[in-house]
Amino acid sequence: MAGFIPIDMAANGSGNPNEYNRASFKNMLKETKLAINEGFDIFILPEGQLNPAPEAGLQPVFGSPFAIAKSSKRPIQMIGLFGCHHLWHADEETGMKVVGRDVKVKVFPPCTKEFESAEEFIDAFNAVVGTFGASGQELSSEELDRWLT
Repeated sequence: MAGFIPIDMAANGSGNPNEYNRASFKNMLKETKLAINEGFDIFILPEGQLNPAPEAGLQPVFGSPFAIAKSSKRPIQMIGLFGCHHLWHADEETGMKVVGRDVKVKVFPPCTKEFESAEEFIDAFNAVVGTFGASGQELSSEELDRWLT
């Protein structure tokens, strides 16, 4: 079974900071907690939107996945996407014009590392997923181990 937990945010253009409706954000947290308690896994995009320039690295990453994992005592498993901007580009000038069809999805090994802070999670996410998202290449096994274990 799968589902979707919506959150209302301002249509302020791609690449601009996200502006969330506070009540909607609180409802998303409540629905997420309910879904976790019912045994669902939660997939979160910590950037909060499509990236208009993935080759330049990730947009600001938010610590919500860390907070949710910590409060629910659930593990984090990072997933990287590369090439989505070829199918649906966040840059409004390119928009829905397909410029390529090569998309990669990488499910990284489960994190066994217990992150001490949101900042530590964000650093690891930027290193692991950011590298993949920018280039389609993953870190070496040694580097992955350093960040995830």
